Amino acid sequence: MKSRKFNNVKNSDSVVPARIREARISRGYTLAELSDLIGVSSQAISQYELGASIPSMTVLVKMMEVLDFPLNFFTKPKRKIDYSSSAVNFRSMKSTAKKLKDAFAYRIDWADEIYQYLKRYIDFPKVDLPNLDSILNNTDLDYDTIEEVALSIRKFWGIEKIPIRNMVELLQEKGFVICNVEFKNHKMDAFSQWYNNVPYIVMGSDKRSASRSRFDLAHELGHLILHPHIDQETMQKKEVLDKLEDEAHYFAGAFLLPSNSFPSEVISNSLEHLTLLKKRWKVSIQAMIMRCEKLGLFKENQVRYLFAQINKKGYRKQEPLDDVIPIEKPYLIKQAFELLLDNNVVSAEEILDEFALNKDEIDNLCFLPSDLLSTHFKRPKLALITD
Repeated sequence: MKSRKFNNVKNSDSVVPARIREARISRGYTLAELSDLIGVSSQAISQYELGASIPSMTVLVKMMEVLDFPLNFFTKPKRKIDYSSSAVNFRSMKSTAKKLKDAFAYRIDWADEIYQYLKRYIDFPKVDLPNLDSILNNTDLDYDTIEEVALSIRKFWGIEKIPIRNMVELLQEKGFVICNVEFKNHKMDAFSQWYNNVPYIVMGSDKRSASRSRFDLAHELGHLILHPHIDQETMQKKEVLDKLEDEAHYFAGAFLLPSNSFPSEVISNSLEHLTLLKKRWKVSIQAMIMRCEKLGLFKENQVRYLFAQINKKGYRKQEPLDDVIPIEKPYLIKQAFELLLDNNVVSAEEILDEFALNKDEIDNLCFLPSDLLSTHFKRPKLALITD
């Protein structure tokens, strides 16, 4: 990768100032932190980002090394965006630093650029949602309204009462774009945004439980359905954020465990029975307990007892079936890339050059196998035997 990143580096006159800022923020650095790493003042970096001065070739190369972006990322003009997008909804701990949220938010812009490029060649599923204006307009969101919304979507999608077999497949079929980010040790699970009229959900690749991953997807679906008009400034208010998170959380339970069918299957409050239900509905035992409490199926003392048993058995971190139920992985963008490459529409080298991101970044964001965009990997040309 190093040789490709530094090809044709002659001068820094064509560097786009906004790209320096994007590179810094997307890696989670403050001006002072990047200053320490590349050996220039934070004031100098600020001037580069404003376009008031141009980094020397030495400084630019150091930026490329520290921030891990190829040269053409810094020289590629920013896209002109003529639309307004909703706020980024983060399913995260409130203690997560704002700079980390800002860093991860750039992934949706990169994902959208990739998706819009692929749409030139690929006919992706269109966004397919019911009109919920009669339910949501001029109505304060309460739990009854959220239940109605969840059931309406299920009915519209033809899954009114049944367990959802695969959340990833369902959302992809309905026009949602699901991407991936490594959150590592940051206390964050997923985030979502309507961007360029496309609903994006970004998942964490470090999720080790299918049931928790599915709940995250349902939670983000809740944000996209219930809160599309919330702006980023409003999202910063703690009381608003708490309310939005509670609503999306309730929606996730209502969508995954519908009130018109799930209650009839709850015939016991034992962990053994809940484990059987988990196998069928693919929802965590803990989420089912909370849903049963919301639906009035379990009393408060029963819930306390169940969670005491969960703590005693060590189920907080890993429940039964967590290592059995397969984790669902998106495949739509991977299939699109394969279609273009297999039909020689574009080459891997052209794709990497188009997006001006490192290969590993694209692989991770789009759930791609490591060899798919490898310029050193020769894709075999197969032919049918006609004898």
